[in-house]
Amino acid sequence: MFSLIRKNSGPILRPDPARPWEAEGVFNPGIARVGDTVYMLYRAVGETEAYISHLGLAKSADGINFTRVGKLPIFGPSHDYDRWATEDPRITEIDGYFYITYVAVTGRILENGKPSQSNSVIETSTALLKTKDFVSFKELGIISPPGSDNKDIVLFPKKINGRYAMLHRPSNWVKNNDRFSLDGADIPNVPSIWISFSVDLILWTDHRLFLAVTEPLNAKIGPGLPPIETEEGWLIIYHQITEGATPYEFIYSARAALFDLQDPTKLIAQLPYDILTPKEPYEKENDLSASLPPAGYIKSVVFPTGGFIENDELFVYYGASDRYIGLATGSVKALLEELKAFSIK
Repeated sequence: MFSLIRKNSGPILRPDPARPWEAEGVFNPGIARVGDTVYMLYRAVGETEAYISHLGLAKSADGINFTRVGKLPIFGPSHDYDRWATEDPRITEIDGYFYITYVAVTGRILENGKPSQSNSVIETSTALLKTKDFVSFKELGIISPPGSDNKDIVLFPKKINGRYAMLHRPSNWVKNNDRFSLDGADIPNVPSIWISFSVDLILWTDHRLFLAVTEPLNAKIGPGLPPIETEEGWLIIYHQITEGATPYEFIYSARAALFDLQDPTKLIAQLPYDILTPKEPYEKENDLSASLPPAGYIKSVVFPTGGFIENDELFVYYGASDRYIGLATGSVKALLEELKAFSIK
């Protein structure tokens, strides 16, 4: 079996109490490697009363030891569509530009540390930024389909057959949802990963189910790292959420699959087990859970969101417990060989 190995004995980035906007959590980072520098764009939370997220920036020469850039967030809520949070950035380089997707939250999540009564159902969308230098950003607006309640959007790093491609996780596109408006027989029972295509990165069409849950206790799955091109196919590192042994217990883990380079809708191989699962104390913390009903709500979290390949080493950066950033690595050759053993016949 293949497993990612944690690079350090603990998180590689922790909350900084000296920066009030990130005092409660730094997690779920987008990653970009530019020459000898690794850029980390991370989600930061400063308080648990409203739980508003901003984006901070850190840099590293070795991909392990990061130094924060500046004392303030580099991006945060500024529009009606993201007025309560800018969350979970993913970064993809396409034709010399870095495109950043982030979850935009329109309504208050918490009020005085408890779920807000002003929004009984808070739907999220995903917005897109464009930059060359991580200093100035062009805001391209919302790119997720209206009413899809969409998170975890990642872009492929190049056009495929003349079109851009993305993976996304629409929570509303499931069976028995009367608001689901797309035609198609392969509608999942729970939120799953979809693929869609675009000519301009703004309007996305031709939505198809990409990867669905495979186990009875799966609560949902979603994209993790942006797709990585290898000689064997598109390497997809995604997250899986599994119901635990007790009510309201959920375990977030990382898995891997491989898709055809020319036709990314074609599944080549999929591992039937986790390649990273919460086991360290910092991956099983969940300070926020104590203030959220129902009592006993637990989340054990490794949530992969960014990474790259260097020689034969796969770097996977992940959020731990919605509070820290961890790093795990593994051999690309070994992972691809293991995937071959589980190829789709």
